[in-house]
Amino acid sequence: MLVGALTAAAALVTVPLVASSASADIEPETYVPEITVASPVCDGDVPYLEYVFELPDDYEGDPAAPLTITWVNPDGDDVVQDDLPLSGRVLWPGAEVDGSGNPVDWPGWSLVDGEWVVGDEFDWVRDGVTVVFEVNPTAETVVAYPPSTPECATNPPGSPEATIKVDTLTPLCEEGVTYLEYGVSVTGTPNTTVSLTWQNPEGDDEVMADLPLSGRVLWPGAYPERFVDLPADEGWELVNNMWLNTATHGWAAGTVDLTFTVNPEVTVPVTYPADTRDCFPGTTTVDNPVAGSQNPTLAATGATVGLYAAIAAGLAVVGAAVVLITRRARKS
Repeated sequence: MLVGALTAAAALVTVPLVASSASADIEPETYVPEITVASPVCDGDVPYLEYVFELPDDYEGDPAAPLTITWVNPDGDDVVQDDLPLSGRVLWPGAEVDGSGNPVDWPGWSLVDGEWVVGDEFDWVRDGVTVVFEVNPTAETVVAYPPSTPECATNPPGSPEATIKVDTLTPLCEEGVTYLEYGVSVTGTPNTTVSLTWQNPEGDDEVMADLPLSGRVLWPGAYPERFVDLPADEGWELVNNMWLNTATHGWAAGTVDLTFTVNPEVTVPVTYPADTRDCFPGTTTVDNPVAGSQNPTLAATGATVGLYAAIAAGLAVVGAAVVLITRRARKS
């Protein structure tokens, strides 16, 4: 096996921090530590983080104090590696080696029935993770998982490439409520849930997590009922005759990029559904200006249909009377 040492990313940061003095009468001093090396490397098919944490010359603490490295988990418990020297190498969280230093496990992979599949409790360390270095003071940086190369693999041997495919992507309007029906199929991963990220080009994305691989979700900003009265001063508006809070989710009324994440992930565009006569449009075109202006031939409903029905009924009555008069005239 060839041994590679590949630097995927090097981070240099200078973070001013304040260390507390022993006496309250002494002004606190500002220490400036430096992470001069924070390099993800692959060595012997094992992912490591090589680091150098330098204390400033005017640091008054113990220069031999142990270092603590904290890998920040955005969704759960952090991984803490303590009692470390100020420079060295640590295993990437989720990686394991045997007594000889050979790899036996990799983050983001699970051994299921003798086969490696994508997905485990360390998925979060593969997409870029914040690492905090602390002696007192502290500094932090973001590091990326080292990539595999022909000389050094940071994935299990013979591991398949995980895939994801969108099978169903149907914007729906039912009784004036907007939904998305979706379905994805995956291979090479044991994960049975998916996260939907609606990408907001103007601000925070809308994330719907831990969903089944197929199902139906409410469109971002939509209200789950049609025949209600929602306040316009709170941003509610009829868009294509469907309730949408345009104050917070106006960006969702057009075409939106939607990311399905299982590990791996795929991004596809989806478009807000258009109004149709099968989706209970308003009783008049005034209630439905979008449909009225864009589709003037849309079949009328509600009051308009009632008016047409009344006219038809009147004509039927008049026709019956004419027939009756005609028959009587013939008899006489």
